[in-house]
Formats: sequence, structure tokens, C-alpha cells
Amino acid sequence: MKNYKILSIALVALISIVAACDSGENKETEAGVRYILISSEDGEQLEQGDFAIFSLRLLNSEDSVILDSKEIGELPVQIDDSVLSRRGPLFSILKELKVGDSIKTKLTATQIMTEGFQRPVSPDMEGSEKLTVFAKALNKFDTAGFMEWQQQKRAEAISKMQKEAEKQKGIDDEIIQEYLTENSLEAQKTESGIYYIITKEGTGEKPNKGDTVTVNYTGKLLNGTIFDSSKESVAKNANVFIERRDYRPYQIPIGEGQVIRGWDEGIMLLNEGAEATLIIPSPLGYGPRAAGENLPANSILVFDVELLDVK
Repeated sequence: MKNYKILSIALVALISIVAACDSGENKETEAGVRYILISSEDGEQLEQGDFAIFSLRLLNSEDSVILDSKEIGELPVQIDDSVLSRRGPLFSILKELKVGDSIKTKLTATQIMTEGFQRPVSPDMEGSEKLTVFAKALNKFDTAGFMEWQQQKRAEAISKMQKEAEKQKGIDDEIIQEYLTENSLEAQKTESGIYYIITKEGTGEKPNKGDTVTVNYTGKLLNGTIFDSSKESVAKNANVFIERRDYRPYQIPIGEGQVIRGWDEGIMLLNEGAEATLIIPSPLGYGPRAAGENLPANSILVFDVELLDVK
């Protein structure tokens, strides 16, 4: 009997939670789009020309979260009736909200994918699949206020990226040190975290920022997998040969940000005529993004390089 009472209480609580999620005022936009106003703080109405900031959460038909502004950032929208009326059902709801209003609606994947988002919800999702959308009007700004908000968000994003890069650099450094120990390699380390081994000393000058350098190179992962080379024979042997590519020494202005930071810094460590191996932690390479099939995210890069010429 005691267990039955506990189960009954739990079921009542669960039903109450579900009911609370579906409770609210049923509303309809001028365009005939239905939605539920879950809660309202009776904030300011969004006016023509305002910049409004919304949180957004999308659930698929199995109630799995497929998009959340907590992960990808809030949705900024300029309130312009002539523009928003062409962006589909969701925006016809958003433009009617007051600051603090929370809503829930259901739309098809096709409707969401035509909302003006930069990418589809999911490339393999059926267009007819019904999605649950939760949105909240967080704030509104005039033009000056919106520009300030954007600057703050950019600063926050840069700070977050820097913190993540420093953390990853520490992880990479431990892996590189293990790699050097296992392979009995002695390397020098720069302040930024690049390890380098000069295998042949050069006799010329070191390049300065802005100089044009000519380099032969082969790029590998720590496991030895070659992902690129300026040498045709190496590319063919490693099965990374590209038919339309003109294989010859690579010529670039160094230190100008036209290559990864690990290259900009690493090449300037060498004298003309030198050969070296550069071991580059991922934040100084391609970072948390993958760069093709052979370069996973957060890849530590190993480059065998020959500095042929400096101009």
C-alpha cells in the first residue's frame, strides 16, 4: 500500500509537470500561425526597427534537442515586418512578442529550414517532420545598443576561444612530450608551444615578417599519416596525390597570417637552406575544426620542411 501511494504521488507530479509544459494562452498570429504563450513578464513590445534577441530551442519528433541557443548563441533579429513576413511562420510569432515572453509552437522541418537560418536543421531530416520550438524574447535594443551587444558577444567568444585554446595547448604539450620520448627525439620549444628539430643547418639569413619564402614540405599527423606534401612523389606514395595540382615548392609571404600560425612562427626560426621538423600543437594549426578527411579536429601537426629561398 505504501509503495502504491508513493507511485501515485509520483504519477500526479509527472502529470502536473507535463500539464505545466503544455499550459499557457493559446494564440494565433495575423498570418494564422498558432502558438502557446507559456509565460509573459509584460515587458516592452517589440517595435518596428528594434533589434530583438531571442533564445531558441528545437526538439525533433522524438523530443531530442537538435538546436539550442545555449550552445550556438542567441538569435538576433531586426523587427521589420516587410522582411520577417517573408521568413516564415516562426518569425511571424517572434515579431509579435514582448520582452520576456516565452512561447512554444510546432512547425515542420521545411518551415524551419526556410526561416532564414544559415544552415538546415538536419540534412537528412524529412521535411514533413514536426519539430517543437521554444523561444523567448530576451531583450531589445536600438541600433547603438545592438552594436554594443554585438561587441560584447564577440569579446566573450574570443575570450572563450582563447581559454579553450590554452587548455588544448596543455593537453597537446603532454602528448608531444610523450611522442618525443617514445621516439628518442630532442627538440627545442618556443614560448608559444611549437617544438622544432633542425636536421640540417642553413647558411643563409632567417626570414623576417613579410619576406617571401620558398619551402618544400610534407605534413603528417603524430601517427605518421601523411596528409599533404609539396613533393609529387611523396604525395603519390601516401595516396594524397591530387591530379590537377601543380607540385612544386610552396612560395608565400611569411608572418602575414596567410598560413597557420605554427608555420608563420616556425619557418622564421630557420636559416635559408635549413631542413627541420616542426611539431605544432593544434591551437597553432587548425584548432578545433577538421580540415578535410585526413585532418581531424584538434590535430597535432608534424611538418618536415626545407627552407629553400628567402626574398
